[in-house]
This record gives sequence, C-alpha cells and structure tokens, in this order.
Amino acid sequence: MNHPTEPQNELLQCFDEHGTPTVVRTRSEVKELPPRWWYATSKVWLVNDQGQLMCSKRADGLSGNPGKWQTYFGGHVAAGISIKESAQRELEEEAGVSRPLEDFYFIDRGRDDVKKVQYEFYAVRFNGQPSDLHFSDNEVTEAKWMNMEEYWSDQEKNPERWCNGCTLELQQIIRDWLEKSAV
Repeated sequence: MNHPTEPQNELLQCFDEHGTPTVVRTRSEVKELPPRWWYATSKVWLVNDQGQLMCSKRADGLSGNPGKWQTYFGGHVAAGISIKESAQRELEEEAGVSRPLEDFYFIDRGRDDVKKVQYEFYAVRFNGQPSDLHFSDNEVTEAKWMNMEEYWSDQEKNPERWCNGCTLELQQIIRDWLEKSAV
C-alpha cells in the first residue's frame, strides 16, 4: 500500500500575525525552524444528529501522528484559498465528503504564536455511515462514530492512541449548534 507523503514543494498560503493573507511559500520553507512564516490550518468535525463525532485513524506512513485516532479532518491552507475553503477541500480529499461552504458551521479559531500557525475549526452535519467515506488520499485508513463521552473517556484512558482532539468546551459548542439547528 502506498502511504502519503507531504510534498515539500506544496505551495502554502502565508499570513501576517493578524490573519491577512500575504505571500505564498513552499511547505519546506514554512516548516523551517525557527518558524519565519505564519501559515494556517483548517479543521472540520463530521457530526451526526445524535451528537457523535466521526473519528478517523491516520495512516501509518504519515510523518505526523502516524496510526493515531483523531476527531477531525483537516490540513494546511493551500495557496490562494481561504481557511474555510481549505476545510471544504480537506474534507473532500480525506473523507470523500463534498459539501457547500454554507454547510460549514464556524466553531472556533485560534493561533500558536510559537509555531506561527493560525487555525479555524468547523463542523459539518453528516448522517452517513463510516462505509460512506472514501479515503482517496491515503491519509486515513478507517473511521468510526463515537459519542463525545465515549471519545473523551477513551482519549483520557489511552492518550497515546489519540491526536487532534476535541476539548470539552468545543464539544459543548458543537452540541449547542446541533440543538439550535435541529430539523
């Protein structure tokens, strides 16, 4: 099985410290230490009407957190697109789920001043089964629904199995959104 590689020549959008797009740099330039360029990542949770998170297992061949479970899909913001557009693109690339931008509910944003990364979190309602997902970019190997309490308990007991989590505060924002937008 071919495992994905992170192309070091991939063009990423860089930003100033306020989140305004500036220049385009290669992934290898952006990832040089010490960090010189602000970049951004997008993160999107798939949630169903029962309030469950679609958790996915990262491929063993990835450089970051190989073989670990995560609660969201996402990645680096490519040159020329917004963070929200990146969330849309990553969800389609990593899970095969295509949704219009208006289906992406904004959850939160933040930044890491040390790593010079900004990020935005979104949630998308998805009532399909894990078997409906298509892992065409080979970054994900499997997926399963977990209720938030089950996820939280498992990552507390087995932190070595998890990365890219969902805090209790963010879980509550997702629950509130599901409740407000219930059909």
